[in-house]
Amino acid sequence: MANVQHSSLTDPNLHEPKGISTASANQLYLANGSGSGTWTNANRFPGTGWGKYTNTTYVGATALAISTTPILLPFTTADNVSQLPITLTGTTSSLMNLATETLQFVAAGDLHSITLTMETLAPTGSPAHMDIILYGSSDGITYGTHLGETTVYLDKGAGQVITESSLFPVTSDMVIHGARIYLSTNSSTANIINIGLISARVHKAR
Repeated sequence: MANVQHSSLTDPNLHEPKGISTASANQLYLANGSGSGTWTNANRFPGTGWGKYTNTTYVGATALAISTTPILLPFTTADNVSQLPITLTGTTSSLMNLATETLQFVAAGDLHSITLTMETLAPTGSPAHMDIILYGSSDGITYGTHLGETTVYLDKGAGQVITESSLFPVTSDMVIHGARIYLSTNSSTANIINIGLISARVHKAR
């Protein structure tokens, strides 16, 4: 029998990759860096993902009062987290710490988006606008690093549906300590209900 080097083989004599006989459809081979690897579902590779978070306390006639002193926007429930980003190990990355109302991020260099929704009830006084501020932290204790801000003009006493979106790059401090959303008014008090947030990793850092 002729001794033919593997490098000299051509189709149809080339064999399929190791493990192909037991791999499922739509799987790719993922190296582990130690000379081996595993067949992994293509949709389990690290990439984008999103989660939806809500507050179930401030609904109906029970409103959150927003005044001139910034207040941390609270969340109580992971409303939909079936599409969170997935790591190389196959585990999901949470995008919100509900215990501290802190946004979580996966990696520095990611591009991230948040979409915030809420509805107003009758205000106390006549606030003209409300500021939505995203703060980061360098120590995980004080959240005072200004990451972004938007102003919402309050043109209705009640029933104004507010939807605000922001797209921003993620820094290393944001990965370590997260970020928090604060609200404040220019004067008087705005009352809000039906708070919701969609947080999404829209680009994976290279």
